[in-house]
Amino acid sequence: VGDFKQRQGIGPMDPTVLFCGRLTTQKGPDLLLECVPGMVSHHPAVKFLYVGTGDMENQLRSRANHLGVSHAVRFLGFRSGKDLANLFRCADIVAVPSRNEPFGIVILEAWASGKPAVATRNGGPAEFVVHGHDGVMTIDHPDSIGWGVGTLLNDLNRARWMGENGKRKA
Repeated sequence: VGDFKQRQGIGPMDPTVLFCGRLTTQKGPDLLLECVPGMVSHHPAVKFLYVGTGDMENQLRSRANHLGVSHAVRFLGFRSGKDLANLFRCADIVAVPSRNEPFGIVILEAWASGKPAVATRNGGPAEFVVHGHDGVMTIDHPDSIGWGVGTLLNDLNRARWMGENGKRKA
């Protein structure tokens, strides 16, 4: 995992937040991006990994530059197989900031890797994520998502505990 992080320009101890999904309005990658400045101000080494492609990619890259956080954001494109599994393993937190999430397979992938999820209450995740036990539930607003991510970044031991609970559940 350390070598994999290094190839992405991420330090071995840098806290890492993973978004995995289509870069579209429905999946809320922009909502997550809006909370990055606040996260970086409290956790200067944090990195946000965006895995996926979609019609918002250029807009997201531009916004990251405008917000002055491009150094903390990596757009990694589509990944699958071993690469994707490594990304889940190197993450500390998996963010699912969807405006509408029919089920939430990414949460199950996070849990299978022993990672906690920060998810919105819009759709499937509200039915199976137990707030404070295997993830953090938020609403689809940058302040709420930032609160959820920040809660876990502030206590990575608790985040690991939640991830282990999710792993048993998965």
